[in-house]
Amino acid sequence: MMRPQTDPSVTLLNLLPIYEQMGGDFAPLLRRLRELALERNTRVCLVGGPVRDLLLGYPVNDLDFSVVGDAITLAKSLAEEVGATVRVHTRFGTASVSLGNAHIDLVTARRESYPMPGALPVVEPSSLEDDLSRRDFSINAMAILPEEQGPLLLDPTGGRQDLEQGLVRILHANSFRDDPTRLFRALRYEQRFNFALAGETGKEFHRAVESGCLGTVSGDRLRHELERIFTEEFPGRVLVRAVQSGLLPALSPGLYRLEFISRWDTTLSQEAEWNVAEWKVNESLTWLAALAYPLTDGEADVLIARLNMPMVWAKVVRDTLAVREAEEWLSDITFPPSEVCRTLDTLSKEALRLVAGVTESANVASRVREYLTNYQNTGTVLRGTDLIALGIPPGPEVGAVLSILREARLDGEVRSETDERRWVSDLVSNRHFGSGQA
Repeated sequence: MMRPQTDPSVTLLNLLPIYEQMGGDFAPLLRRLRELALERNTRVCLVGGPVRDLLLGYPVNDLDFSVVGDAITLAKSLAEEVGATVRVHTRFGTASVSLGNAHIDLVTARRESYPMPGALPVVEPSSLEDDLSRRDFSINAMAILPEEQGPLLLDPTGGRQDLEQGLVRILHANSFRDDPTRLFRALRYEQRFNFALAGETGKEFHRAVESGCLGTVSGDRLRHELERIFTEEFPGRVLVRAVQSGLLPALSPGLYRLEFISRWDTTLSQEAEWNVAEWKVNESLTWLAALAYPLTDGEADVLIARLNMPMVWAKVVRDTLAVREAEEWLSDITFPPSEVCRTLDTLSKEALRLVAGVTESANVASRVREYLTNYQNTGTVLRGTDLIALGIPPGPEVGAVLSILREARLDGEVRSETDERRWVSDLVSNRHFGSGQA
């Protein structure tokens, strides 16, 4: 993959029209924001990721504005005037304004200090220059100012040059240790843009990992960083790099294997024959399953605890191990579909999809994909009321009979509604439900 270059067609003279070019509900929101800033003589500028992406020629969807002054008051006024909703984060002096499909963030320009490594920063209002210098990387430390004479790019840390050279560079030596979540972000940007860590940044990256600084960060914050990786365009590349760099092993000792991440990445790139949209799978969590697949039960427990996983995540991890353990008997094609369903019906689809893609057994892959494509959606034509009408007494017995009837359909013993009715009638006749005998 070629590294993206800064777009030569994006000049300082055509950066400003983003205020007008954003379609839908963005136009009135941005237009009124600019008017309010001028009316109040408040300095408001586009900052961070949107500026980076504009310079690279990437689409811009999220807009972040730095406000030299009170961002919260400005956001509330903006929301009131255009009929938008506003969400305020008083501690950090930030506010989010949403109008229809438009969403913008306004942040009070500030300086930050870290009372201890890994802690959330202490913030205080400050200048735009201070606001840019407290950011994570030079490529995120640029701003576009809508000056009267034309847009001005403010780039105090050399971010545009780093974009042109394809470098991810921190702004000071303690950056990673102050906020270890930047380690994950560094790799995301590196792989997303096909960049490289700048020389000293790479050295500080490894020093920070080896220092054990991840231990200062809460499980929730680390989990959110993994979640962001899972939603990247190429999560496999980031995860492989995170293993190779020692970042994931430092997060949890079981995360040192590359094979299944790479195998899943290859499977996705070659996958064409399966209509996976019908499987109702959260695709991002299949990457969690890829990390979990080679773990021991003990390693899985450590990872679940370290990331303070919610139930959905923990289930994906444990179910992945359960499917892996079941691979030996799943490879036996003599087992009927009903047996397959008894085992797989309760397991997460993310775990099943991952195992189908990384298992070394063609029989297992075929069985699991058949389950996801056909078996899981197989049901009965008859419903509970039909069974009661045919003589099954109301109560738990109805559910039990429906379950057995589904298995009969899965195994081809019944194929139509007529077959189902005959099957239920025979059951009623043989078990004498009507006479009170179960």
